[in-house]
Amino acid sequence: MAKRRKANRDEVMMIPFLDILCALIGVLILIIVVLCVAQTRQTNGRTPEEESLARKFAEFTRMLKTAEQESAPLKTRLAELTATHAEARAKEARLNELRKRLEMSGAEAKTNKEQATVLQKKVENQISQIEAITRQMPPLAKEIEALKKELELRKKKPDDKPLPVLVQPSGSGFGGNRKLFFVETSNAAITVRKGRTEKQNVGQDSVMSDGNYNQFLNQVKATPNAMLIFLVRSDGWGSYNAAAGWAENHYGLVTGKLPIPGAGEVDLGLFEK
Repeated sequence: MAKRRKANRDEVMMIPFLDILCALIGVLILIIVVLCVAQTRQTNGRTPEEESLARKFAEFTRMLKTAEQESAPLKTRLAELTATHAEARAKEARLNELRKRLEMSGAEAKTNKEQATVLQKKVENQISQIEAITRQMPPLAKEIEALKKELELRKKKPDDKPLPVLVQPSGSGFGGNRKLFFVETSNAAITVRKGRTEKQNVGQDSVMSDGNYNQFLNQVKATPNAMLIFLVRSDGWGSYNAAAGWAENHYGLVTGKLPIPGAGEVDLGLFEK
């Protein structure tokens, strides 16, 4: 019978160390999961650019609904004018028929003057009505064309690209040898314009901590006689207050603002001139 091996008293038990290591890894994984979930809930799973595009699409949808509501009276007026035009054509056809009957009944008219007189009066009445409608046709035709054009404009889809907005320099602070830098502010986001085509989007809540925006502000601060111009959209005053306040208070920069009407692409060509 084999002898039982004696346990090596110097053997180190690794089980407690492995348990501690597994527990530590589990805690780290749990922390990472919680941080990811918190970040996802904070942004609703979307980037600031996507949120800005979603708000713009909602605004365009609202504008389209408003245009459709406003176009309802125009459609009604157009239908009335079309009905008037059709009535004029029907009366003209009736007049032609009466003239034919008058010609065909020429022989009978000689023996029946009363019938010819009544028929002649009908013809004269139809002529008067047609003349009155004919006088109204030119302005009615112009109004119909204008209404058709306006309806076509109101059918414009939300995804159609709006016209660019040409920004004109204004105010005494823009003159001289100022080196101008531009930041565009919209709803819940800002866009740092580093050149004619290069742009960098930054969320409103991360203005103070965003590295690209702070690097841009350092560049403006290091430029002699520099001025930071904020191009403020109609829905971008909250973003402007956050971005301009950080630039003025933390970096001591000279700032200005220009309201931007509409939703088109900003054109800064006049500043280059």
